[in-house]
Amino acid sequence: MIVALNKILDNPFYAICKKLQKVYDKLDSKLKSKSLGRPKKYSDLQIIQCLLYKVMNRIYCLRELEWKLSTDILTAKLLGLSDIPDHSTFCIRAKEIEKSLFYQIYRMFVLLLSPDLRICSIDSTALRSSRFDSEAKSGKSTRLGWYKGYKLHLVSSADLVPLEFHFTTANVYDSNCKDLILKLKDYDIFALLGDAAYDSVKLFNLCEELSFHLVTDVNLRKSKSVDNIKNEYRKRNYYFMDSPIGEKIYKQRITIERLFSILKLRYDLENPRLHGLHKYKSHVMWTLFLYLIEKSVANDQ
Repeated sequence: MIVALNKILDNPFYAICKKLQKVYDKLDSKLKSKSLGRPKKYSDLQIIQCLLYKVMNRIYCLRELEWKLSTDILTAKLLGLSDIPDHSTFCIRAKEIEKSLFYQIYRMFVLLLSPDLRICSIDSTALRSSRFDSEAKSGKSTRLGWYKGYKLHLVSSADLVPLEFHFTTANVYDSNCKDLILKLKDYDIFALLGDAAYDSVKLFNLCEELSFHLVTDVNLRKSKSVDNIKNEYRKRNYYFMDSPIGEKIYKQRITIERLFSILKLRYDLENPRLHGLHKYKSHVMWTLFLYLIEKSVANDQ
């Protein structure tokens, strides 16, 4: 079937694909020299585009994605698909891409956005699951209280760019984020803002090693006064937070709460229909990636 060019250009998915193609070509030129064997029937780029289409259209099942693409002739033409991959192909290829290629191209889009790194924020958000999800765990959230599901641990720049993220079950405490903070070693961050859950000796020591300042709300635990705080970094953080400049800087932590709201309300990040850690994690990964691409497209306009 012949599809008019103007219909393709008017498709809202077109701008996303065009931006992705431009960035992916830079990465693909580096990967081609290492590739061996017969070319794949469906390129990695086509699979990535299909997975973004899945998130954009709020599709939560690969069988549904296969059916939707088979009926959407315009999108199939846009992606250069003469026939549609079946759900098992999507499953296998998505797992392969998510293991390595995803993080490379995700980082490229983060750098393309040139985020404001001077003051960043770290936090987690509760992602409820179905009560029948056997892989989900129970945890406590400030907003929900006790709930069953998962957590998205995220580091955001001041201009709402999700720099790095980590996905866990709900029972993982926020301060167990050492691996997430280690991913920030290549970023030129001055201060990292967190709530009282991050007021931890091990995290203050880690951030000191990475040459940026951890600024958190104070968790006195069972201590009655600041005099009972023994760690030098925690005590210094207490006095900084008690100063006017500390209060002013800490107010910027609200930016990460704004980002979580955008992801949940606009992109349907939290979805109890998903079952299993891998499926929920995959949904979160491609949702964050779609957000990055749309933010990049908006910056170009």
